[in-house]
Amino acid sequence: MARLAQVGDEHHNLPPDSTQLVGRDKDVANLCHVVLESEGRLVTLTGVGGCGKTRLALRVASSMIGSFKDGVWLVSLAPLVDPQLVPHAVASVLGVRGRPDRAVLDAVVAHLARRQALLVLDNCEHVVKVCAEVAYTLLQGCPGLRLLATSRERLHISGERALARTLADFA
Repeated sequence: MARLAQVGDEHHNLPPDSTQLVGRDKDVANLCHVVLESEGRLVTLTGVGGCGKTRLALRVASSMIGSFKDGVWLVSLAPLVDPQLVPHAVASVLGVRGRPDRAVLDAVVAHLARRQALLVLDNCEHVVKVCAEVAYTLLQGCPGLRLLATSRERLHISGERALARTLADFA
């Protein structure tokens, strides 16, 4: 699971770019615009496995680090076996500690409620129902939060902007 990292004024835990995303500057710019526009609080990149959803999402997130004063955070969901661990994964990345008298997701909402941040929820497909519930709760309680999700299917919540990717998009 990705860990919190702060470097200088940058607040993110994004991995370094390992390869070039050749010829995709327009796609990155367009997706950044969608994420930042008023109706783009939840943007989901959908498509088959291997079509480049994560790679595009990471490039977009990297280019938007300066756009969110409270950071850009990657939550990798691929390793999760139990869907109920999704809120814990988000909390772990943000450094939010739970309390016995408060649900983990409530603690995350309290932490993000007054912050301007981008969360990248990567590989939602095997925990899509819980991801949808977490995304809905976060968006309701955190007006400065934007979510960029990658999944083989949509989250199917109100306000979601789903953009389909195909292998041909990266050929």
